[in-house]
Formats: sequence, C-alpha cells, structure tokens
Amino acid sequence: MNLTQSASELVQQLKNKDISAVELLEAHLNQIDSINPDINAVVTLDEDRARERAAAADEDLKKGADWGPLHGLSMTVKDAYEVAGIVTTGGSPKWKDHVPQQHAEVVDRLTNAGAIVFGKTNVPYLSGDWQTYNEIFGVTNNPWDYTKTPGGSSGGAAAAVSSGLTPLEVGSDIGGSIRIPAHFCGVYGHKPSYDLIPLRGHLPPPPGSLSENDTIAVAGPLARSAADLELALSVLAGPRSSEKKGWQLNLPPPRHQQLKDFRVAVWPGDGFCPVETTMTDAIQETADQLAKQGAAVTEANPGFSLEMNNDLFWNLFNAVIATGFPKPVLDDMKQLLKNSTMGDKDPRVRQARGALISHIDWLRVNELRLRIKAMWDDFFQSYDVLLCPVTFTTAFDHDHNPDLLGRYITVDGAERHYSEITTWPSVATISQLPATVVPIGHSPAGLPIGMQVIGPYLEDYTTIAFARAMEGVCSGYTPPPTVK
Repeated sequence: MNLTQSASELVQQLKNKDISAVELLEAHLNQIDSINPDINAVVTLDEDRARERAAAADEDLKKGADWGPLHGLSMTVKDAYEVAGIVTTGGSPKWKDHVPQQHAEVVDRLTNAGAIVFGKTNVPYLSGDWQTYNEIFGVTNNPWDYTKTPGGSSGGAAAAVSSGLTPLEVGSDIGGSIRIPAHFCGVYGHKPSYDLIPLRGHLPPPPGSLSENDTIAVAGPLARSAADLELALSVLAGPRSSEKKGWQLNLPPPRHQQLKDFRVAVWPGDGFCPVETTMTDAIQETADQLAKQGAAVTEANPGFSLEMNNDLFWNLFNAVIATGFPKPVLDDMKQLLKNSTMGDKDPRVRQARGALISHIDWLRVNELRLRIKAMWDDFFQSYDVLLCPVTFTTAFDHDHNPDLLGRYITVDGAERHYSEITTWPSVATISQLPATVVPIGHSPAGLPIGMQVIGPYLEDYTTIAFARAMEGVCSGYTPPPTVK
C-alpha cells in the first residue's frame, strides 16, 4: 500500500472498497513502527480504540452506510488539540497526564466526517517555538535530514505527513506554525482566514478555557496535495458550536481554476528581511514558469513596508503569548522597558513592549493593522494572489538553547537573529488572510522549499485552487529519501 498518496486518493480507495479502513490503519501503524523511531513525529497512539472504529467503518460501508467525506481515513492530530480519551499535553509537563473528556471542535468535525484519529503528533512546549521538542516526548527530526528541525509548532504534524505516517493533519498558526513546518518538510499547508475554523479545545490556553479569540491565531490543515487541503477545509470550516444557531458559512468559490486566468503578484524578497538565495531563486523560477503557462505575473506588493508589518505583529503576537507568562517574567520585562528607549528594536525589548502593551496602545496598533488590511483589499482588486517566501531560511540545525531570543541562524554565510523567522509569515497573519504553502522545489542541500500563496480575506478556495493549478509547474509533494 502506498502511504504517500494523497488523503483524497486514499478516501476514494476506501469508498471503492479497494482497501479497508482496518488495512489502512494497520499500514500506518506499521509505518510508524518502521520510521517513527528516527523521526519521533507521532508521540501518542490509541491503537485499540482506533482498530474498533476502523472495523466499524468497514462494516458500515458494507451495509451502505457512509460516515462522510473522510469515511475510514486513519489520521493523527497535533498534540495541542484535545482528543477525548487520549492524553493531550500541549507539550507541557504539567499536562502530561491530562486526558480530556471531550474532543476539541476540530477533532469533533474530523470524526463526524468519518476520520479515525489514532494518535497525536509532537509539539514544542506550549506550541511556543519554531522547532519541535519538549521534556515529555523529546525531539522531532526533519524527515529530509535528521540533523535539521521540522519547524514548529506543528513540526510533528508536518514530519508525519511528509513521512507517510498520516495522510492528513490539523495544525495551528499564529506566527507561521503551520506554514513553516510545511515549508521545512515539503508538504502543503493552509493558514485559513481568521476565525474560519474554531480553536476551542486547543492547548494553550489551559484545559477548560472558553476564550479562543485573539485576532490572529488560527487552525488549519497540513496534507500532501492541494486537493487534500480543500477536502479538509470543507470539513473543518464553519461557525463554532456556540454560534452556529445564528451564523452560517458561505465562502465564495475560487476566482479562477486555470493558471492562465490568474493575476499573480510576486514579492520574492525584501531588504528588511533578506531571504536565502536558493529560496528567492526558486520563487523567481516558479513565477517565470507561471508566466510561461499564461498567468499574468507582476512583481508587486500592497505598498506597506515589511518592517511596519513586522512591528505590528510583534505587538499583537506578544500580547497573546504573554497571557501565559508568570509574574516574575513580566516583572523582569517591566524593568527592561524602564531601561530602554522608545525606538529600541532589540528583540527582547520588542517582546516586552508587546507583552506589556496597554489596552489603549493595543487599540492603536489594531487600527494600524486594519489599515494594512484595507490596503490588501484594494490590492486584491488588481491581483488574485500574492506569492512570497514562507520565512527567510530552509530547515536549519536543531538549536535547543533555552534562551529562545539568544538563538541565531546562519543564512548565506550571515548570522541572522532567530526572531526574524516570523517576519514573512506575519505578512498574512496581521491581516487575517488565507495563505497556502506549496512545495516548489529543493535546495542544493536537498532541503524542501515552500512558497506562500496569499489571497483575499475569506477567499481561501482561491489560494487553494491556485495551488492546485500549479501542479506540474512546481515539484509539489515528494516523499523524503528516508521514507521506505
């Protein structure tokens, strides 16, 4: 059985009875036995209950009962999402024994659509890093090169999809946590428009929390094809359960289906956050190929500076993250700000400034964010999608320096600060836009290169349709050499 097929293909084979749900589950479990010890992407299994559900899926299909669009599809979910009856840790030792009594909303939607959730994938501590490791489960390796990180915070999810351990995953994204792992591991990922998919049951915040709205964090799928992203979005998107009695989702269809009809803007790089040369070259080559296929391709952006967007992100992002900081950490930040100047751009100062932002200052920053969002609205009158880097580097060596803001990454011979990793993801995050990551090739070192396809707010099907139309122009998903 080919476990690197797309989820859509596997579902079709299940419904055609070419394979059974039990066979597919056992194949995934065997793949995990074979490959996962080296990668450490899947960290928790629920084999017995999954086998029972798979057998029930096969029996019901024989009787003509269809559970939904994911009938019998075995899959994992990021260990940030609560799954009833399975330990859900969020990467935190304080939750290592937490067994939820009910599913997160995304897990409810997956299982109601017929999926069989058989395990959990690794995350960093509280999903708070762009690498994936924690005290409970250890380090997750990139399946393309075990010395490299798969990214984070959905690093276990991306590594598992890339390695054929699961055909579909659900990640979460506030600073690139779906998109960076998709880029590093050579898979597709989709950061949806804000509030399209509910986050209830995500850790953090702590178990039982009812708050889930913070203006920028989202849930979204990782997969091996654009068609899989579309399938997953159709299952996952919709009003949260507390609002569905009054709201219905009616996303517009994609603007176009064929490449020749798309108006494409390209933002291949920027002096504020220079991108690894091999990545810029790959994006430019992809843009050239798109133009040869008839797409209208122009180098353009909405007109705001990448630096301004990044400054706004640091204020909004750290205001969210700091809700979990202990008082001594916040006290140290207050002291740091007292000893700094207003124009200080040191990452620690910027973190403290965002963490301690007053409500009135947050409203001012949010107004600037909304003005940038309005610039995007105008921009998408002339263009359908914008192509840009996911982040400034390909997958880098593991670096577990506990001082996250004391880390550096060497790119094209230059030492770059770790905090720069969010600069390009924040382009879509700040304005709550959909962004689809498409694998477009590999570096000379053999590492995957992904590209962001950013589209208009709530036009998620446009970015996914463009990713689908690109098949044949770019590499798309290819299995890593470590997959047997």
